Amino acid sequence: MGPGGGALAELRRGNLEKVVSALRQGGTLSQSELARMTGLSEATVSNLVRVLVEDDRVKLSKGRRNGRRVNLVELAEAAGELALAVAVGRETITAAAVDHEGSVLVERACPRRADLPYDAERAAIVRLIDEVRGAGEVGARPLAGVGLALCVSIDPVSGTVPEVSGGRLPAFDPSWYGADVTGALSAEVGLPVRLINDGDAALLAEARWGAARGCRDVLYLHLSAGVGGAMLLGGLLYRGGHGGIGELGHSSTDATGRLCACGNRGCLETKVGGRALLDHVAALHGDDLTLGRLAELARTGDPGCVRIVTDAAQDIVTGLANVVAVLAPERLVLGGELAEAGPALLEPVGRGMRRMASPRNWRGGVVLAELGPQAVARGAARFAFDGGELCLQSL
Repeated sequence: MGPGGGALAELRRGNLEKVVSALRQGGTLSQSELARMTGLSEATVSNLVRVLVEDDRVKLSKGRRNGRRVNLVELAEAAGELALAVAVGRETITAAAVDHEGSVLVERACPRRADLPYDAERAAIVRLIDEVRGAGEVGARPLAGVGLALCVSIDPVSGTVPEVSGGRLPAFDPSWYGADVTGALSAEVGLPVRLINDGDAALLAEARWGAARGCRDVLYLHLSAGVGGAMLLGGLLYRGGHGGIGELGHSSTDATGRLCACGNRGCLETKVGGRALLDHVAALHGDDLTLGRLAELARTGDPGCVRIVTDAAQDIVTGLANVVAVLAPERLVLGGELAEAGPALLEPVGRGMRRMASPRNWRGGVVLAELGPQAVARGAARFAFDGGELCLQSL
């Protein structure tokens, strides 16, 4: 074959992988949707799909889009394959089995103590994974791997929890520093393990199944016990080279403000993190009030809780208006427990952003996350399935 033929063959191989990659990111798609995602013509996509069907890499089924009957394409292995997702939060560890469409088939959880050493935490994770794998719904189905989501910054290159300035991790024992998290866990469960930050995982889920569907540039803010964040740039998750990307909770707006665990003053987390908000309403509702309950009270009109959430909204706008000006996202997604406050949070953040962010840079709007407490597990599973294909990462 001459040089021209070789170049054409290489182009075709590249286009075949474009189609496969689009299916990994988008799940079951029509051929028109594949054409839009890959930038190829519908005729080219049709020919490529025929080749992939012959190679048993994809399968076709009948379906509907906008009321019209169409051929739907999905990866052949997607039908029965599952991923295991583990979310290590500040107070709970959750493990789940999730399919390619983001459905959670089985879920198990246990309480967590933040002072436990890494080896003890890993043992608890393995126990939960074994429980999920032993469930009847999982049984003999093939497993792609494990997505492990941690509520702390991670180094996406080394797959470790990096040491931070001052030597202190929120909600993690220092024995996590530098530990071979993915390697050790993979050896114990016999599956590949991919490590991801919980905010990044939640954004991957919202981009695939929730509030960020169809968006290429998204800012995600996770409002829970801590405050985290993540960024989607050009349709890909931006993780950076050494972790710390998207830590919106540690953007500071007050150099003389309250001291944060990170060593800085006036961080957003010191103002709208769970503990900070609950301290404000303890006198009204008692010391046993949870952040979820505060959000519920604000949503149903409790005056004190509405005021606290409104004040938090202004702090969010002040903390993120400059970030919006730099990144010009299509959408700002508010997730985590505080987002359960609904319009009590959404409306003042939306008004504030329209007032403070330049119209040039504010292309979209503020929305609430749609996937609730399962967002992290569903995103971790998506990462286990597709991994680096979803990420824009500088080395």
